[in-house]
Amino acid sequence: MKQKIYSGFKEPKLLQTEYSVELAELIGIILGDGNLWEKVGHYYLRICGHSEDDKEYLFNFVKPLIKKLFGIDMDFYYHKTGKEVFLTKGSKDLIFTLKYFGLKTGDKIKNKFSIPDWIFESEEYLKACIRGLIDTDGTVLPITGRNYSYIWFTSGNPVLRKDFEKAMEILGYKISKWNFSRTAETYIGAKGLIRKYYKEIGFSNTKHQRRFKCPVGVDVINTAQPGQIS
Repeated sequence: MKQKIYSGFKEPKLLQTEYSVELAELIGIILGDGNLWEKVGHYYLRICGHSEDDKEYLFNFVKPLIKKLFGIDMDFYYHKTGKEVFLTKGSKDLIFTLKYFGLKTGDKIKNKFSIPDWIFESEEYLKACIRGLIDTDGTVLPITGRNYSYIWFTSGNPVLRKDFEKAMEILGYKISKWNFSRTAETYIGAKGLIRKYYKEIGFSNTKHQRRFKCPVGVDVINTAQPGQIS
């Protein structure tokens, strides 16, 4: 049973009360490239991306997704000096609602941001959340000598890395060991699993859709076991 987050004279209102695949994908997007900020009188959601590569994704997919889920029109602006673009909104009701569904405010690593428990209750929720994570904190690139894309995920948050491993195991994906040479990253490299990801999860970010090169001549590897989610 969900607990009350705010106390006092007037509570903010929930903008959504139902779990959904769309909400699970947005949770993944926020865990990847979003932040929630909350101080007295100030409540903000911000989602960032590359001003060229991610503009189409943020404006044509993420912005309408938030509008559909919460009835909120996100503002859209560019960083004055860097190649960054932002969706942002100041809304106490929006932050209250996102916290209700398991997100936290503040620093992602210090506050141990994680995939909310309710997403692990459904494979469809998990797939959508992973899609949101890969679309924001992931990339699709081949390695030297390969003519097809590996699917990469990067995270400096050890709690989120653990959740990512758990989710991928439930969904039947074998990922590589984490490489800590820079920011911790892992990848899907087996041809059958790459095809499985493309078929079962896919990409909402048009940047990934354009860059992805699927391996040919191999079958999808089906390693998921029914009833694994508990």
